[in-house]
Amino acid sequence: MDSNIIIDTDKHKKKRKKPVLIIVGIIGSLVVVQGLFMYSSISKYKSKIYPQIWIEDINVGGKTKEQAKKLIVDVHSDIITKKNITIKINSKEYTVNISKLDMKYNYSDIIDKAYNIGRNGNIFKNYFAITSPDENKFELTHTYNFAIIDTVLKDIVKDNNKDATNATLTKNSSGKFIVIKDKTGLSVDSEGITKAIKSKVNNIDKEENLVISSELKKVDPKIKASELTGVTTKISSVTTNFKNSNANRSENIRLSAAAINGTVIMPGEVFSFNDVVGDRTAQNGFKTAKEIIGDKVVDGIGGGVCQASTTLYNAILRTDIISLERYQHSLKSSYIGAGLDATVAYGILDYRFKNTYTYPIYIESSAYNKNITFSIYSNSSLKSKTYEILNEAVGKTIRVSRITYENNKFLSKVLLYTDKLH
Repeated sequence: MDSNIIIDTDKHKKKRKKPVLIIVGIIGSLVVVQGLFMYSSISKYKSKIYPQIWIEDINVGGKTKEQAKKLIVDVHSDIITKKNITIKINSKEYTVNISKLDMKYNYSDIIDKAYNIGRNGNIFKNYFAITSPDENKFELTHTYNFAIIDTVLKDIVKDNNKDATNATLTKNSSGKFIVIKDKTGLSVDSEGITKAIKSKVNNIDKEENLVISSELKKVDPKIKASELTGVTTKISSVTTNFKNSNANRSENIRLSAAAINGTVIMPGEVFSFNDVVGDRTAQNGFKTAKEIIGDKVVDGIGGGVCQASTTLYNAILRTDIISLERYQHSLKSSYIGAGLDATVAYGILDYRFKNTYTYPIYIESSAYNKNITFSIYSNSSLKSKTYEILNEAVGKTIRVSRITYENNKFLSKVLLYTDKLH
């Protein structure tokens, strides 16, 4: 039996390819449709912020940049205008409206960052950033003008600060020392209030309690009455004469003595003649009189003041107090022994000393009947020592020494310094 069978393979292959082509076509159509859908979704957000993006507690997803900014500004402006910071000090209250701080938020920067979320990458990443978004949240930051707070603080300080009053020492007409009591001051804690205000302003969106309570700080006086009660006794005194001085020079001496009279120098404190007497100017009442400048005697405003500094210097020499700054005249002074003068020139030459006692010292000075006197007062325990000053010529120099006696018995002789002999 002849059984030749002929199979048409081409026709068979065509039948097998047909379903495949149909499937490919369907898939292609789906891809195109999906692509069109993805493109449509992405195009919808072309100028809008992707979903699930928050700035503070505001959902800006689906909003344009301008819409997002308006929404945020409206919400924050409403918050700001309705909030006040209240500062309570004792029974007084001070209010600061937040709107006065000229607050500026970084709206544009944050909105730009929010807008750029999900836009980097290919179409698929962009699409999934829209359809399956992760939640993204941004916090606003802000700046503000703190000048209004400074103004409020100045008012608070003015209303509440009370300067401490130092105890003072005076002598009555009978020569008895009177101690006037010190008073404690009060001070606003400006630094603490400022820090608290900044903290609340920096967290203004979340801050519920906008009340700041502050206590006034006590300010102790620098000199207390208990520190002055020990000043009772004169421990040194020196007088020089200015009988040959004219009216102007006499007035300058009087002004200098008056400026220093009653000065109290606490233990460890430094006295400056120039600081206490001040600039020798016509405006300050000083007159034109003879003074030593270089190797000449000339007219100058304040002439004669050096006799005051010299007399004070010699009173201090007769104590244990240390002189820190002292200068010799370029010519010999007629009113004091050689090597015992102390010239001054405001802003150039000063006479300064440091109170090295454990007690305060009180300076009494007067210019009367052509005599200027400086007396140093302190604790009576210091009276056990007395001092003698020697100025001995040795060749072309003057050697100045201090001899110390304790209970009238010789204790020591110490060379203090050597000056030129004029």
